[in-house]
Amino acid sequence: MDKQDIQKLQKEILESIASSNDSVGLEKLRLKYLSRKGQIALLFEQFKNLDITTKKELGPLLNELKHVVIQSFNDAKNKFIDNTPKDTFWDYTMPGTKLDIGSLLPNTLMEREIVNVFSKMGFEVVEGPEVESEYYNFDALNIPKDHPARDMWDTFWLEPDLKLSNYSKNYPRKAINLLLRTHTSPVQMRYMEQHTPPIKIIVPGTCYRYEATDSRHEFQFKQIEGLMIDKNISLSNFKFIMSEAVKNIFGKDIKIRFLPSYFPFVSPGLQMDISCFKCHGKNKQCNLCAGTGWLEVMGAGMVHKALYRYANWANYDYQGFAFGLGLERFAMVKYGINDVRLFNSGDLRFTKQF
Repeated sequence: MDKQDIQKLQKEILESIASSNDSVGLEKLRLKYLSRKGQIALLFEQFKNLDITTKKELGPLLNELKHVVIQSFNDAKNKFIDNTPKDTFWDYTMPGTKLDIGSLLPNTLMEREIVNVFSKMGFEVVEGPEVESEYYNFDALNIPKDHPARDMWDTFWLEPDLKLSNYSKNYPRKAINLLLRTHTSPVQMRYMEQHTPPIKIIVPGTCYRYEATDSRHEFQFKQIEGLMIDKNISLSNFKFIMSEAVKNIFGKDIKIRFLPSYFPFVSPGLQMDISCFKCHGKNKQCNLCAGTGWLEVMGAGMVHKALYRYANWANYDYQGFAFGLGLERFAMVKYGINDVRLFNSGDLRFTKQF
C-alpha cells in the first residue's frame, strides 16, 4: 500500500458515487467500501503492519480518504431523498407494521415471583446502594480488615469520594473506601441502624465480584437478601419459611438440603442446596452440579450478636436469621437454563423465550 493506491481508490469511489442512480445502488457501494469488511477497512488493517515512517506518511491520507468518502455518501443519500416525488400516494387505511415487543429477562421474572412469595409471608421490600463503603460491606458485618474471610469476596474497589454523605456518622469520612457491593447484606446494617425489632425484610439488588466467568459464575449477578429478627426466632422458623417458599416457587417435588457453612455475620451458618434439574445427580460430568446432584443457591444462618452492637441497639435480647439467595441460580432451576452467562448475553433468541 502506498500513496498512489490511496489516491486511486478515492478517485474510484467518488466516481462510483457520482454515477449511482438510486439509493439501492448507493447502499451497495457503501457496503463495498465502508462496511467492516469493505475496502477502506482492509486498508486500515494493512496500515497496522507498516513501519512507523510509512505510517506517518499514509495515516493522514487514510483518514482523509475515509472522511471524504463518508461525506460524499451522505451528500448523495440526501440528494435521493430530496428527489422523492412530492405526490407519492400513501394508503392510510393499511394496517401499520407490527412493533417488535420486548420481553422480561428470566431473572426479572424470578425476582418478581420471589418478592411476591415473601410479601405474602409479611416481608417488606427494601433497597440499598450498589456503590457501598467498606464499612457497610465488610466492617459492620463483623468482618475485620485483617480477617481472612474477606478473601471470600473478590471486590471491585473504587476511587474514594469524600462528598458522599449517606454513610454512618460513627465511621470517619477520611477512612471511607468505596466499592461495588459484593452482596446485598450491607442493606441489613443500614436498615438495622434505623429500625428495631420486629424486623422482616427482603432486599433484591445487583451485586459484583471480581472473578472469572463460567457456566455457574458471573462478575455481575442479582441477589435477594432476607432478614427476620424478633424474640424467640429460631433455625426452625428459617427452615420452615425457606422450605415453604422454595416449594411455592419450584413445586413440591423439589428436594432441599441444609449443610453447615461459614459466614462472619451469622452463627451458626448454613448453606441451602436444591436438587439439580439437569442431571438429577446421574451425570458425573454435569456442568451445573459437577455430578453431585445439588446446586448451592443460598447462604444463611442466625444473625451474629456482634451486628447488634454495630447497629447501636440498646437491647440484645433478640435473635433472628438472615439469608442471601442467587436469583440467577433460582431462575436456572425454574426455567431449565444451563449457563448463567446467557442472562447478560443480550441474545434476543434467549430473552424472547420468556
